[in-house]
Amino acid sequence: MKNKTIVGVLSALIVTSSIACGSSGEEAESPSSAAQTTKEPPAAALSIPEGAVQVINKDVGGSGKYEFDPKKLTFEVGQEVTFALTAETEFHTFTVNELGIDQEMDAGETKIFNFTFSKAGVYKLFCIPHESLGMVGEIVVE
Repeated sequence: MKNKTIVGVLSALIVTSSIACGSSGEEAESPSSAAQTTKEPPAAALSIPEGAVQVINKDVGGSGKYEFDPKKLTFEVGQEVTFALTAETEFHTFTVNELGIDQEMDAGETKIFNFTFSKAGVYKLFCIPHESLGMVGEIVVE
């Protein structure tokens, strides 16, 4: 079992290295202390962790209608959540200023990150480039 795990990890590293070699030279992100970020290959090649909260950053095929799906998320104080964020056909962000969350996704990319909610409240979720076009949501922590 241990050997299979090691082989799986090594395979993932080789794939990641191959993808990274073809990148545009952008600097790697440095995750905030509140969120751990992993830049992932496109959704088709990504295995989303079981129990992850999936959020689609929708741009409905270039229609100009931008939205989060789901638009409202509810969690409990102290709850650790694994998010799987996917951008459809454009660059998007998943940003909650009051919680220190600011994740970026390129077109077709899925980003996995963990976050622990430590304070109750209602928080505004938005996409930085599309906020004025109505791409806003809400995170409720009870």
